[in-house]
Amino acid sequence: MRQNLKAYKQVDVNSSLLESNPHQIILMMFDGMLQGIAVAKGAIERKDYELKAKSISKAINILQALRQSLDFESQPEISNNFDVMYSYCIDKLTDISVSLDVDGFAEVVDMLKPLRDAWFAMPESGKQEGLTLLAEKNKQVAGA
Repeated sequence: MRQNLKAYKQVDVNSSLLESNPHQIILMMFDGMLQGIAVAKGAIERKDYELKAKSISKAINILQALRQSLDFESQPEISNNFDVMYSYCIDKLTDISVSLDVDGFAEVVDMLKPLRDAWFAMPESGKQEGLTLLAEKNKQVAGA
């Protein structure tokens, strides 16, 4: 039964990704990363170190994907700032994984949750502007 539920959730996530625009995908990434942190915290408190390792790895992998998606060409200063922050959070999560100090999760969440909330609260006009800029950039890359 549990495997069926897990498979259903995976299909639901995959379907959501196929139907999503880049803005929604990044929001889903933030949500997944924050969920991984919450699960890791609970796993440490219960001494479930296998789940802790999987959950922290999930959060770190998402942060690495967010780092890789930064556009240093178009927005070098902003991208550099996010890169430094994401890198710091990855290092902090790695330290927490070893030290098992759950208090460190609060610092990471306090840094990243406002970004997630800003993505969620972005007005539709901002989303459309971003999609337009992305489409223009893709045209330029395809034409080069």
